[in-house]
Amino acid sequence: MHRFLFLIVPLIVFSCSESGKLADEMRNIPDAKWNYNQIPDFMFEVKNPNMTHNAYLKLRIFKDYQYENIYVLTHFRDSDGKIISTQKKNFTLTDSYGKPTGKASGNNINYELPLFENMKLNKAGKYFIAIEQNMRDSVILGVESIGIKVKEGNPVF
Repeated sequence: MHRFLFLIVPLIVFSCSESGKLADEMRNIPDAKWNYNQIPDFMFEVKNPNMTHNAYLKLRIFKDYQYENIYVLTHFRDSDGKIISTQKKNFTLTDSYGKPTGKASGNNINYELPLFENMKLNKAGKYFIAIEQNMRDSVILGVESIGIKVKEGNPVF
């Protein structure tokens, strides 16, 4: 019986992981004060350019974060350092009543927000996404950590 459980438990654990995930990383923001010149850079590796790719901004803020949104600049580069795109994104973090739309956990609210979906990358290799806060204030308070998640999407035809 114990041998049977020894075989089943790892099978269950590994089958619960997200398929096609290329990156899932968070970086803490010191003292939850995100300065405009703190630009976390994240790497992921594409092994199959015959698939589209989806990337998400992972954001963990404190419940007392003072804004209803967050503006970021995303700088997307290939392995040669060539900029593929730079985009300004505005993410609304609350509903029309001011209630946070993320998942609350203790004193934090977690978000997973789309950066790009179904992007076709022409070659295998390493890619980088840098996330720059682009609010009016040079330092925004209440951002505990920032990150990305990148997943394979659908086959390219």
